[in-house]
Amino acid sequence: MQKEDYQWVIVALGILVVIALIIKPVATHEPPNFSIPDLPALPTMPALPSAPQPVTTIPATMVTTQPVTAAPTPPATAPAAPTSTPAPGQTLLVWNGSTQTVGFVDPSTYNVNLTTYTPRHNEFIPEFANQSSQTSIRSKNYTSLLKTPITGQWSGTTQVVDIPFPYWELWYTIEPTASDLSKQGEASGSYVIQPTQGQGASASGAQGSYSTVKPTFTVDIMEGGNSSRLVRMVTPMGSIDPALWKDNDPRPWKEKFLEGQKSYYFIIKAGGIKSYSLDIRVPNNYLGKI
Repeated sequence: MQKEDYQWVIVALGILVVIALIIKPVATHEPPNFSIPDLPALPTMPALPSAPQPVTTIPATMVTTQPVTAAPTPPATAPAAPTSTPAPGQTLLVWNGSTQTVGFVDPSTYNVNLTTYTPRHNEFIPEFANQSSQTSIRSKNYTSLLKTPITGQWSGTTQVVDIPFPYWELWYTIEPTASDLSKQGEASGSYVIQPTQGQGASASGAQGSYSTVKPTFTVDIMEGGNSSRLVRMVTPMGSIDPALWKDNDPRPWKEKFLEGQKSYYFIIKAGGIKSYSLDIRVPNNYLGKI
């Protein structure tokens, strides 16, 4: 760069200075600005936490007009023994520790006509299956719920009996009119053949009409709160013939019921027998627990 060039650069810079310091302030009526631009602010440090001040607590004073009494604690009770599940609207029975007296009532109480009544055969219901031969109850000792067994000779209907246990047994026995049915006459209900003399025939009995009567005994167990429900029909297995019982007497017959805590009544149909007896029994280990 030559010397003349340097001179022109200096002249140009001088002109700029004159414009900035003299001409511009005169034109804008503002004094020339000789201040230094502001520097950027430095970052501020976070304030240190102040020391915690001690807090003085003043105990409050409770003013009551009546003494406060704690609620009494209810006495502990033993858990209830397991029971059957009641149907809607049904109340399960609880044993009061007393035996019952059960007699006979007019059959019309249950709208029953014993002259025309036919024992109802059991329907196949799963709850009946194997109840008489299988049970989970293990007990050798039983107690009767009746003061005296239900006894009689003829057909009849009993009063309602309460059975407040979930398991019970019906023990019953029959006494035929004679110890040998072959010696039992028709009037007392045997099935011995008795010929009647025919017209113009000999009196030997070789000819004539014959009639037979067989001893019968059935018990329909009905639910007391539902007279249309047959719980079970009970009848002795095999023939009612004491001659067949000399070596193995099946009496008393025992029917097991895996239901209870309800009321029941019995419809008894009997014919050709001397007497019968029914008893309701429960295992001894139930007593005092339910």
